Amino acid sequence: MFNGAGTRSRRAGFTLVELLVVIAIIGVLVGLLLPAVQSAREAARRMQCSNNMKQLGLALHNFHDVYKAFPMGDSPRAASDGYMYVRSHAMVSLLPFLEQSAMQDVPDVQDDWYGAAENSDIDRTVLPAAICPSATNGPLNPVALWGPAGDEIHSPSVGVPEFAAMHYAFCKGVTDAWAVDWDRADQNAAGFVLAADGRPQRGSKKGYLNGPIPASEKGMFNRALKVRFAEITDGTSNTFAMGEAAGGDAWPLCRGVNCTDPVFNGERFPANSGWLIGQPGDEDQPNVLGTNAFGCTMERLNKWPVTDSYMALGGDRASQQRDTRSSANGGLNSTSNFRSQHPGGGMFVLADGSVRFVSESIDMTIYRNSSTIAGGEIVTEF
Repeated sequence: MFNGAGTRSRRAGFTLVELLVVIAIIGVLVGLLLPAVQSAREAARRMQCSNNMKQLGLALHNFHDVYKAFPMGDSPRAASDGYMYVRSHAMVSLLPFLEQSAMQDVPDVQDDWYGAAENSDIDRTVLPAAICPSATNGPLNPVALWGPAGDEIHSPSVGVPEFAAMHYAFCKGVTDAWAVDWDRADQNAAGFVLAADGRPQRGSKKGYLNGPIPASEKGMFNRALKVRFAEITDGTSNTFAMGEAAGGDAWPLCRGVNCTDPVFNGERFPANSGWLIGQPGDEDQPNVLGTNAFGCTMERLNKWPVTDSYMALGGDRASQQRDTRSSANGGLNSTSNFRSQHPGGGMFVLADGSVRFVSESIDMTIYRNSSTIAGGEIVTEF
């Protein structure tokens, strides 16, 4: 086409080659931008997770200010079958210090978490401080151990075996034993008296089997044990109080220490838990795997698949639950490892209330030493 001056006119626009080049450049820019956006989102989630852990650390300190000790890891209840059931545990004790006093008034919640879950909807009540936004299981998650495949707990209003998630775990130390220093036989014995701190008074119990738990293994939260600041002789800034405990399909469970097979009885059981759940799995539920609100450093941070929390009852339940040996020393029990959805490691709240990110490649000796309250070790770094 010619204009009036006799010169050829050209339409403005892109050629096909130019268009393809522009599309390719945009694709490259988007490819560079998306990881940055995802990284920024993860940084925000990690900050929220850290804030939640700080809130939990503050709740622990406020509890200690009132009761002159940290909450008991779990408060056991001796039953006629010889089993020491978990009556209540540390997370329930912290409810008033997490602005959840009304929930602690729910019938049975302080004496029978299982009964409270069956008779109310407290098991489905989400605790914001218990939720890490990076974790994939939550805020409500199914827990096979207490669902259709295992025991049965149903909220009365909905009839769904689903629990408000718990993405953090109280540190038991290195020990993965589920031992107590008194049982029903002690309760029935003459002179058995519980002191004000919840422990049997001196001389009123028969003593551990293969125990007590060595100081080099004991953490801040164990069965029937309340720890005071004065007992954390390794230093509050060197001692784990709680760590992350992610769940969901990315974190399947396996049975027992050093386990590597994420398939159990032909199924995968995610390491889901609920803040109300105190009980580990046991031989009464042989077909499912489970975990609870406790973790230990027997195995490395972010071990995959996650070791289950399991109480081996054996033929003599009373004896098994008095066996304080960790799995490293011949014990038959296991406690889940800490795990986190944050890349490269996980966060822990220390006994002094601070929060630190710990690399998953941390030296195992340092990692284990950091989880005990009175091992006498020198912790130089995390």
